[in-house]
Amino acid sequence: MKRMLMLGLTLVMVASLLAACGGGNNSQSSPANQADGKQKKVSIALWTLSGSGWEWVVEAVEQFQNENPDIEVVHSSYAVDPMKENLKVAASSKTMPDIWFTWGGSLGSFYPENGLALDLSEIAEEHNYAEVYNKAALDMSTFNGKLYGIPMRLNALSMWYTKEAYEATNLQPPATFAEFEEQLEILKNAGYIPLAFGSKGGWHTMRLAELLIEHYGGPELHDQLLSLSASWDNEAVIQTFAKLKEYTDKEYFPKGYVSLDPEEAQNLMYQKKAAIINEGTWFDSSIITSGFDVNDFGVFKFPTEQSPVRPSVFAEMLQISADASPEKQAAAIKLGEYLTSVEVINQFVDVYGSPATLNVNTSEANPHMKEILDSASDGAFQIMDQALPQQLIQKWFEAQDRVALGDWTPQQAAQEMDKAVQEYVSKNSQ
Repeated sequence: MKRMLMLGLTLVMVASLLAACGGGNNSQSSPANQADGKQKKVSIALWTLSGSGWEWVVEAVEQFQNENPDIEVVHSSYAVDPMKENLKVAASSKTMPDIWFTWGGSLGSFYPENGLALDLSEIAEEHNYAEVYNKAALDMSTFNGKLYGIPMRLNALSMWYTKEAYEATNLQPPATFAEFEEQLEILKNAGYIPLAFGSKGGWHTMRLAELLIEHYGGPELHDQLLSLSASWDNEAVIQTFAKLKEYTDKEYFPKGYVSLDPEEAQNLMYQKKAAIINEGTWFDSSIITSGFDVNDFGVFKFPTEQSPVRPSVFAEMLQISADASPEKQAAAIKLGEYLTSVEVINQFVDVYGSPATLNVNTSEANPHMKEILDSASDGAFQIMDQALPQQLIQKWFEAQDRVALGDWTPQQAAQEMDKAVQEYVSKNSQ
């Protein structure tokens, strides 16, 4: 009862502070706090991703501080896997930043489940988030009926190809899975790396694996697997592992891809050494900020005979520390709303990626974004590393690497995955 009272008081304090600061999803500066005639700053720590497509955050944060002289932002940025690792360390040591970037699903749910992320449900209602952000992005930032993230981006994935490789081999985007596999062999024989995947961290190769599960098992079984209501020791999963092993043995992946960083795999595409990669709505921005021409690349749906043909989707968001002071929480919420505001997105629209914010401008610099988002109009599935509990996705990463290295057969990998699922379900149903 005492904890609920304290939580209620904290939310009231946050709401009142936001009202004093101006609140809302806008970029107007707030009056500076005064103490003896001097400006008193609130300092907050922000963690975001780094690398291509994220450079805009530095400028946006600087603008925010200029417009809000009472708030100091200490900004740190990390690549994808270091970000995950640093967040884990911070969570275990109770030293979370005041506001941090994370993903939806089980990646983002860890923080509210462990009391680390602030419940934003009342703020969302007061600031009318339902009319500011895409509903799907809000849903993917919601856990146990409560909103725990300010939606930042809503992404869909597709198969990208280098036009040079396809023109050199007189190929067109494949219409069937059989044609797709024929093209992999043609591309290899022409001197290209057919599939630019880097399996360091597991999640990059996972993107291809989940498309194979959808291909072999169909949407219904795939959804059942992700919801842990079907056995993972089934033919579709076995066929998926077998196909990953086949592609490995045929050298369709880069040499040593099991330990290859995904950014290195992307570089192979930029250098026109590789032909196909599975990336998302942000990839136009990545190509531009890496100094290459987006018109040198095209996209196609993964060619399965299943209906509908579904891409994977996922949300990205900003979470606020539940342990921060009310003053820091208010400043962090204001920063989060600023970074996802229409004004900021329109300013950086060429490199922002696929915003979760409604009513923003589109960019001619991102010619593939609409096509990819439209591919999800008939349905999509949540990307595996957000749909599955994290201990199970780690087992999947282990399984796909062990199969590639010949340590496990596809059958063994499916059995080990199913065993881990059964143990998880049994432990969490008690």
